Amino acid sequence: MNSLQKRPLTGSGHCFACGPENVYGLRMKVRFQDGQALCNLTLDPQYQGWENIAHGGIVSTVLDEITAYAVIGMVGQGVTVRMETAYRQPVPLGQPIVASARVVEHKKRMAVAQGRIALAEDNSLLAEATSRWLLKLGPDGQPLDGSGWLPGAM
Repeated sequence: MNSLQKRPLTGSGHCFACGPENVYGLRMKVRFQDGQALCNLTLDPQYQGWENIAHGGIVSTVLDEITAYAVIGMVGQGVTVRMETAYRQPVPLGQPIVASARVVEHKKRMAVAQGRIALAEDNSLLAEATSRWLLKLGPDGQPLDGSGWLPGAM
């Protein structure tokens, strides 16, 4: 039995990406529509890398979180085991962006999700990622439901 199966996954509201209790976090609010997870947000200056551009680690965090919502909300609880990110254009600070993701593959204990970040005004692609997930299975061998476990879901 691996450590994921031994320990429960729990949240405290302090997740950097979506936790409403984290004063330093992104406080992402995610909704589900047409089989995908969606989040509208504007990144503030404290998330800067180069001037007026979001830090690449923040961009990666947004992609990890939106793919997490897609997997946990539509398949079940799990953890990211790998994520490949492509930065297509600088992600601007102070401008509305949209993060979206959908599950593209699910096989027993693994799931794959694809996410993207685009400008809200014209949907131009800024960054995208593919993440692979190890799912937490219940005693029946099925993924544990995660739909009620997502703190920033609307």
